Amino acid sequence: MHWRFASTFFAAGAVAAAICLFALAYVGIPGLDRLKVNSIQRIAKNSAAPIAGQLMNRAVDLAFAIISLRLLGATENGEYAVAVTAWLYISTIAGFGLGLLITREAAREPERAGRLLGSSTLLRILILLLLVPIASLYAIGGHLYLNLARDSAIAVGLLTISVLPSVYADGVSAIFNSREQMELPAALNVVTNLTRAGFGLAALAAGYGVVGLAGVSILSTTISMFAYHVSLRHLHLRPEWGLSRRELRWLIDLSWPLLLNSLLLNVFFRADYFFIQPIKGNHATGVYDAAYKFINMLLIIPSYFTMAIFPLMSRYATTSQEKLLYGYRLAIKFMLVLAWPIVIGTMAVAPILIEILGGHAYLPDSAHCLRILIWFLPMSYVNGVTQYVLVAVDRQRSITLAFIVGVIFNLGANAVAVPLYGVTGASVITVLTEVSLFIPLQLTAVRAIGPVHWGSTAARAAIAGLLMGAVVFASWRLGPIPAAALGVIAYGLALVLTRAIGRREYHLALALVGRSAEALPETP
Repeated sequence: MHWRFASTFFAAGAVAAAICLFALAYVGIPGLDRLKVNSIQRIAKNSAAPIAGQLMNRAVDLAFAIISLRLLGATENGEYAVAVTAWLYISTIAGFGLGLLITREAAREPERAGRLLGSSTLLRILILLLLVPIASLYAIGGHLYLNLARDSAIAVGLLTISVLPSVYADGVSAIFNSREQMELPAALNVVTNLTRAGFGLAALAAGYGVVGLAGVSILSTTISMFAYHVSLRHLHLRPEWGLSRRELRWLIDLSWPLLLNSLLLNVFFRADYFFIQPIKGNHATGVYDAAYKFINMLLIIPSYFTMAIFPLMSRYATTSQEKLLYGYRLAIKFMLVLAWPIVIGTMAVAPILIEILGGHAYLPDSAHCLRILIWFLPMSYVNGVTQYVLVAVDRQRSITLAFIVGVIFNLGANAVAVPLYGVTGASVITVLTEVSLFIPLQLTAVRAIGPVHWGSTAARAAIAGLLMGAVVFASWRLGPIPAAALGVIAYGLALVLTRAIGRREYHLALALVGRSAEALPETP
């Protein structure tokens, strides 16, 4: 009776969230279209709103994970994690890099936005249909020959179906991004996530397990698709459906390098699941996935920050090489200043984070993985910025080789490390893969954009991070949380003392609040 009541409660909450979703899509966020801002404020607005939305999403995900990890247990969580990993590949291939391409092209030629939305959606649907036999082959073959659980195989099929409605919603979101109006999609994502979480918890509480969670994804993405269609009224835009042979060739020619880069990037973080599951089992996969749930929360900041600066960087790529290079350096510096306290703080409180997230059943292995995985963050943040800026200067093809090298290293290293060292080996390889990607990406960036000057851009933030680590270590007897808090205070002081934050950042802050220049400051 207790869980039946809980299932009804969660389902009612999901229905209420769905109603709010459509209301928000229709009404929008009043007043934002009349807001006049300079370029620095625009970057802040376009990054702050989605980041705030995604922080709320991650709060919902955290609450969902706290309940679902306990209801599923490590083994069933591993079963679902493998299905989600397969879905990630299918969704990425079906997306075909078109989101980023449509954002860029619609920003350059706004009058083509409706046609770009319609043609790109049709191409995505066509690609998804071609992927269905491959997904079926993996689900059936994996169940028969690779110890893939029956529920995992069914979940792969259901999650594949859920990609169909999501491709249109992604296209609409790309058009909003091209107009630098990211607030409404961010809000819609939050309410959509509430709907998904509500129905998901209702399914778990009712006892439907992994298959129920996968089935909910179809329902939530369908609701989201219709809501995003309603939101187009705020852009005074309708999709123009049609896909000529000329458009098909043009879209494929420009987007396949973006697809390849996106797919290869996802391989870095998910291919290890396909090694851990058949070699070490679903339980080990579930333990590893629990650590990754925290890592995924940290990836929202670079993804939305880089998307916010992408339209501006695309314009600077054609108007001012000097401002492009200056903006690139500042973006790297900002991301590194943010990354180091997260790394040190996570090292201090990893067991507490895992205890909150999944419970004692996931300790100590998940905390051990988390303490290793977190070291990928600084280079991951830098690599994310570099990738977007290279796309802005039409050098997306030149970075493909870097990703291929990284994937070859990742797959080969995991094939050796996972059988010998299990999830610990997979965690180490994830960090080393970011290093293998960083080197060729930077060589390409120097040729295409200019030198970063790492001494002035990154060294001081790293020194501040080392000082924070020293303070945490020295005060460890006080406990993990007090030590981490003292470390954060020491980090802030170290940023000022090392002049990692100085006059240029002060002028940027003035521009941010509208009291200075309307564009990025000139290089000194």
